[in-house]
Amino acid sequence: MTRLPAGAASLSVPERLVLMGQLQRMTPQARALLGGDGVATAFLRDPEQLMDRSGVCLRSGFLQHAFEAARRDVPSLSPEGFLASASDGSLLAGIVEALLGEASATLLRTSDPARYVDALRRAYADFRVVATPFDGGVSYGSYRYHEGFHVELPDELNVLPMNAPVGPGLRYPAYGPVVTSRGHRSIGMVLASRVWGREIPLTARGPELFRELNVRSYDEVHAWDYDPDLQMSEVQIAHMISSGDAPIYRFSFDKGPPSARTVEQARWELAARLQDERILTADTDELQRLWDHHGRSTSTPTGDPQDLGSRYGRDPYYRLSRDELFETAMALPSARNVAIRVYEWEHARPQRFIREMQRWVRQLRRNLDEEAWSSRLSMLTGASEPGNLQLLSPPEHAMTDLYAGRMMGGVTRLDRRGNRLVPSVAEEAAYDYAARAQDFTFGSGATAQPFLRTDIDRAAEPVVAFDQRTLAELMAALHEDDWQRALASTADTTDAWNRLVQRLNSQVDGYGMPTALRLPQL
Repeated sequence: MTRLPAGAASLSVPERLVLMGQLQRMTPQARALLGGDGVATAFLRDPEQLMDRSGVCLRSGFLQHAFEAARRDVPSLSPEGFLASASDGSLLAGIVEALLGEASATLLRTSDPARYVDALRRAYADFRVVATPFDGGVSYGSYRYHEGFHVELPDELNVLPMNAPVGPGLRYPAYGPVVTSRGHRSIGMVLASRVWGREIPLTARGPELFRELNVRSYDEVHAWDYDPDLQMSEVQIAHMISSGDAPIYRFSFDKGPPSARTVEQARWELAARLQDERILTADTDELQRLWDHHGRSTSTPTGDPQDLGSRYGRDPYYRLSRDELFETAMALPSARNVAIRVYEWEHARPQRFIREMQRWVRQLRRNLDEEAWSSRLSMLTGASEPGNLQLLSPPEHAMTDLYAGRMMGGVTRLDRRGNRLVPSVAEEAAYDYAARAQDFTFGSGATAQPFLRTDIDRAAEPVVAFDQRTLAELMAALHEDDWQRALASTADTTDAWNRLVQRLNSQVDGYGMPTALRLPQL
């Protein structure tokens, strides 16, 4: 979820692109709540007067008129595609650069991988002093997927946009480890540029990154822009860039054997503490020789484990002695494991809906190109868009998303908005209509006051999260002959498909969108 800037005066250059993107996708109701503008004063107009029939608003009279004229010739032209179409040296290119900044404008329109990477470098240099537009960095222009106007980027970049294409076919990435690791690395790169006070090479990982940063084991932690509770040491930041692993929220020490992540992070802490990069890649025999070389030590730092503003409270590996770190790095039987809860990406309803649609794609795969449709539906619903993803602690995730809250260990949580307890997934079957008419006691011992079933239904329904533009693109795709033929040719789909159609059509009706978008039932 993207944070909206509070006012125009406080907007950074990269944030202007974000604001423009949000305005293109907002409903009129949501747009009415927005305060402040993100463009130069010379181009400001009343957005209500500029909106075209699709709800698009570029907040510039000149741009809006030019966009509407261009779309008369190319009805499928998107706002991003229009802005990216400006030729070098043209008036339109100059206006777009003035609005977005040169680096952001380059990211939007270039087809040259070298220029794109250089623009990423300059954008991340700006992020040393301004906030990133999204938790996970920058976005790869979604119009490129519609128009096939791709930039093939190297996989080893530490600042790859979360939604950049994957594979030789340049497909939209399915939400999962590839997408989340990109976000983790981007956050780490911003933190590192601030902690070390300079630009960080975009491809450095492992020993190369260790040497570049000259990583040390200092008793300090550093906070992330969007969550002051997310605090990491220099060693943790460097490890996150190199591995793409999620940052640790809470931890405890368990009996061994240590996990692969525990072994790896122990190596990073040991290498930083002893200033010996060989530890990062050494095999067990070499680690034993290095242990003998550096000598044994059982001394450990002291601190308050409840002080979450200290490294002792945040970094489990800082608490270990040199001997314990070597034992862990070698995965010896005497080594303990570090059990962790990590920060989570809140993807809420768009991601939950694409899982539902991917089940449909798998069901229709005998009559449909499974890979192409899975990628396309993920793209249309924004499943891996940085603007739909927010890095949160597990409790904050539960308080933001009803479904995530219900999955937290199978126990109930407090509904943030209604101040009511809601059933976990495991308890939902017991929480029937009879139970809803009276107080209900959960397995955890908590008591819920009666409330309407529709409250849970609406909070769990992913379709209501889509704005008009997303919903229109999705409905248009599901109208296509390929999809409809596959449905008609696949047995036992009628009832389930008609239920989905009713949900989607209800949202189309609720928005007052054209009836032609409604899907036919089987």
